[in-house]
Amino acid sequence: MMKKVLKYLLLSVAVVFGLIALFPEKTATLAVNLERSASDLDHKTVVTGDETWHYLDGGPEDAEVLLLVHGFGGDKDNWTRFARSLTENYRVIAPDLPGFGESAWQPYWDYSLLPQRTRLHSFAQALNLKQFHIAGNSMGGHLAALYTHRYPQEVKSLSLIDNAGVTTPVETDLQRSLAQGKNPLIVESVEDFDVLLSFAAYRKPFVPWPVKGIFARRAVDHAESNHAIFDSYNSDRNAGLEPLLEDIEQPVQIIWGEFDRILDVSSIDVMRPLLPQAEVIIMKDTGHIPMLERPAETATHYLRFLASTES
Repeated sequence: MMKKVLKYLLLSVAVVFGLIALFPEKTATLAVNLERSASDLDHKTVVTGDETWHYLDGGPEDAEVLLLVHGFGGDKDNWTRFARSLTENYRVIAPDLPGFGESAWQPYWDYSLLPQRTRLHSFAQALNLKQFHIAGNSMGGHLAALYTHRYPQEVKSLSLIDNAGVTTPVETDLQRSLAQGKNPLIVESVEDFDVLLSFAAYRKPFVPWPVKGIFARRAVDHAESNHAIFDSYNSDRNAGLEPLLEDIEQPVQIIWGEFDRILDVSSIDVMRPLLPQAEVIIMKDTGHIPMLERPAETATHYLRFLASTES
């Protein structure tokens, strides 16, 4: 009897894996949708000007809004697991920035951060967001800080997660790699995807097979646009944060992974004097993407910070 049960179980597993192999795109879509559903997030779109924004939206509609801004090469689903702890009490909105994820890349647009800031403001207006908390990772943190500086009346608090935009006192592995002509943030082959995960995370977040393969191929498809956007972003000398941070009066939280290879944790030393009100958290055994590597722990830090802004 046990042998028959084991036989049927193995046969069932083989059938499941066979279907996954036959329909990887559908399987990946199903896996992503299950993750979103578990976090109470829905995929939506809104049009502003010539841009169709794709974004995730979840939580009580009448609750305070958290606007979450992904980093370079990322997309709205960078926040899905992180949002799982947030949507019970907050409305969470996570867009694909123009040129990333499902938001189309337009080859002749300027994707440096000041135009992106204007586009993000149009997105917030289209959703009728009057006041909200904003958080961003990496380039998204840089953009979130620029947004807070330009539109202070809209922003209730600012959370910066391994943000770009300041001079890094300690040279990083990314800087050394770029000096050698290789950008590990841009995936040009399926094999590069594992390199990117190892580079960005101290411990790679779990990405189920075959979802990882689909994500890798999608990243390869974005290589041309990512090169163009990175060059535009990297050459922008008018968007540095150091002259601006001391003007920010909102509550600020800074979260950083102690083993960030992309933006060194020593960046905090530059920011502390400019943001004396900031709460600073350095997360152990964490790299550049805390909200993906340790989503529940990172969300706990964020929730505590949000609660402190209400007292």
